[in-house]
Amino acid sequence: MQAAGADIAGTPMRLTREVHIFGQVPHLPSGPSLDPNQWNAWLQTAARIESAHRTTIAWLRSRMPGYPQLPAPQLAPGTASTTTEWTRRLTWQPGERAAGLQMKNLPPHATRPLRATSSQVRALEESARALATALQASQPWQQLSAARQALDEESRKELRQTRARLREGLSDAAINAHEANRVLLRHNYRCTVLDEEIEKLTGPARQFANAFDAADQLVELAASDVFGQLALYGSPLLLQNVTDIDLEPGTPQNIHFSVHNDYWLNTGELIQIDDPLAADTCRLIATTVSFGPDSDAAPATRLTAQTLPGTASLWQATPPS
Repeated sequence: MQAAGADIAGTPMRLTREVHIFGQVPHLPSGPSLDPNQWNAWLQTAARIESAHRTTIAWLRSRMPGYPQLPAPQLAPGTASTTTEWTRRLTWQPGERAAGLQMKNLPPHATRPLRATSSQVRALEESARALATALQASQPWQQLSAARQALDEESRKELRQTRARLREGLSDAAINAHEANRVLLRHNYRCTVLDEEIEKLTGPARQFANAFDAADQLVELAASDVFGQLALYGSPLLLQNVTDIDLEPGTPQNIHFSVHNDYWLNTGELIQIDDPLAADTCRLIATTVSFGPDSDAAPATRLTAQTLPGTASLWQATPPS
């Protein structure tokens, strides 16, 4: 399934939609057939984990400044962040902001699907509180708070008009007219329409939309993408003999580099590069494999990774096996 394009390794905490799109039981090109009972049991376990994970994410989001009254264009119906179809984003679930999560001291019922013991429940609750505190103190969330306070009636009106246009432009009829079947094209269309509308925003309205996106992206990155890798796969991989390192300016900063080896890396994996130019842990976001004329030579792989600032000494990386 991973080889066929399902990103089950990159987002292990939220893979049920990927699995559903790629069929009930994956086809194995060789070897023994997969036992449907074993497959279904695995799916049920994954679904329980994802349920607990999404509950926790919803609760973390409820700590955002101004929640649940968030006039962000990204939360208009039909965007990649709110659709019930396949999307690369960690969606805001229908009815989530009406559930009163901002009044809960802990993620409600998050530990029940995990069948956690009493000691595990206490540890999970303590971790959830600590993560919420860290997010509230983070720069993106502080900037969201400031951007929200800067909104005046004119900028709020501008945001309302933007959401109204998005509701129309991302209706089922509009998306079906653009692409009726292919899920990736439908997802890309949602992203393009949203980007075009945000580009039209001005002043405090534009600043709020950008601040909300940064704050929401931080939750998705830290509490889902990175957390999922650590929970499922453990320490980051140590990459040695890396060449042609190219640091891209910007925040977050991306780093491009080449490796010459015979092992495969999946996007989403956490890696550490054995080079002083890249001290922080990184998350792989793109790979390109090049095959030379020599069939016996190992392929050259060009990778792109997003750096995770401040993580240089958090984890002890291990070489790939």
